Amino acid sequence: MKKIFAFFAVMAAVSVQTAFSQDITLTFTGARTDGAYVVLDSVQVQNISRSWTETVVYPDTMLTFPQPVTGIANVQGFAASLSAYPNPFNGATNVAVTLPQSSNAVVQVFNLAGQKIVEQTMALQAGNNLLEVCLQEPQVHILAVTTPQGRSTIKLINSRQGSENAVLSRGAGVVIDKLQSTQTFQFGDTLQIVGFTSQLNTITQSRMLSQSPAASANITLLFDTIPERGVLPGSFSVSADEEVHFAKGNLQYSATGTHAVAGGGIAPGTWRFAPHQWDTIGAANRNISSTYTGWIDLFGWGTSGYHNTNDPYNTFYQPYSTGNYTQIVNATFNYYGYGPSTNMQDTHFVGTSAYYDWGIYNAISNGGNEPGLWRTLTQTEWAYLLESRTTTSGVRFAKATVNGVKGVIITPDNWTTATYPLDSVNITTISFTANVISAAQWTSTLESAGCVFLPMAGSRTSFSVINVNVRGDYWASTCWNAAVANGISFQRNTCSFSYYSGNARYYGHSVRLVTNNKK
Repeated sequence: MKKIFAFFAVMAAVSVQTAFSQDITLTFTGARTDGAYVVLDSVQVQNISRSWTETVVYPDTMLTFPQPVTGIANVQGFAASLSAYPNPFNGATNVAVTLPQSSNAVVQVFNLAGQKIVEQTMALQAGNNLLEVCLQEPQVHILAVTTPQGRSTIKLINSRQGSENAVLSRGAGVVIDKLQSTQTFQFGDTLQIVGFTSQLNTITQSRMLSQSPAASANITLLFDTIPERGVLPGSFSVSADEEVHFAKGNLQYSATGTHAVAGGGIAPGTWRFAPHQWDTIGAANRNISSTYTGWIDLFGWGTSGYHNTNDPYNTFYQPYSTGNYTQIVNATFNYYGYGPSTNMQDTHFVGTSAYYDWGIYNAISNGGNEPGLWRTLTQTEWAYLLESRTTTSGVRFAKATVNGVKGVIITPDNWTTATYPLDSVNITTISFTANVISAAQWTSTLESAGCVFLPMAGSRTSFSVINVNVRGDYWASTCWNAAVANGISFQRNTCSFSYYSGNARYYGHSVRLVTNNKK
């Protein structure tokens, strides 16, 4: 019988009984290659040496081979067999401790830093003992049981804040169900092990693992990570023959880590889309530098990190470039300092200058993690999106306050008024309080229907940040001239909204990328 549990990983165990009454327990944990835990529906164990297969399906978590095993030299008695259910858990879990004989046991719990957070001496009986383990911190812990026969450990994964750190005896009991097997196992046999999950969309099977177990072990079954695409579900016409999908949040950058760039190279730093559409960095953008490990989200125009070979100082194109005029050390370079250029000429993000587009040049960590998947809208596309396109309901945009943040909602082509009654639509001069929407309303209704929200993230000049939640400016991939680039602009104080605006290239503005969806 198959059962899927609502926690991050499930664990299964294969127990092999030896001629000396020693159990070997293989404990399986599902994990993605990025470290996140995965719910295992089942684990298949195939003995290649003896041509049999057993499948452990939750809630059966222990597969026992009762017959004696041969080929063992001088195997001594075992200390304790440990099994936990559930694992991971939310603050508290049950641990079954099986002992070969009654004895006093020291039970300890350690965190990943090696700090002992619980220690208790208990009188445990031969056979099965049931403990309740309560933990406060949501992290991985190690539980150790030490008896005169030796020491046994098990990994415990607490996924939610608990009320206390404690280990309590609950008397005799069996926590883990056992699935009896009549198959034969001998030491030296080769086992091929694979896990299965229904948690990861198209990835359902772990990497195959080969083992020849001679002692108890914790085995992690790895599932290849599906790169998060970061695409919102709505389709938006940006011309008569082209549609796009928007990224799930504004573009952000941190100087930590590395990322792939177009042409096969690697560049320092990490790009990502904001976790929520209303997220902005705000005043922390003033920390912008090549070593700042926090996130920034206000960028000079064309600062993808692509190197202009005409700039020997590589000063003007990095995401952390500030527009500080004292950096302009060569008079042949344009005073405003940013964007695709040959000596800062008037050029758009096209052709040989396409790599100045943040999305074309860089891999976005939660946006497919490959270069070339995203791009910036042109000024003509911004205008068509907000002014000219035809939608099912006639609604193209509405000013709003979402989760306390002011900005502009853009509705997808197939938007219907029955989805959510937006007020004062397609009006550039209306107040941003015309539609006040909670985080829950936004996530469950508008965003799930494909809406885009552009928050007022403010702007940056050199190391000064102003107008957070007062004004929003978003770059286009085109420019007016060598000094000024295109974009859209909206501000609270005057309730104005322009999709024909332009600003000096050295200003730090927001970037919201799109991915193409041909009609």
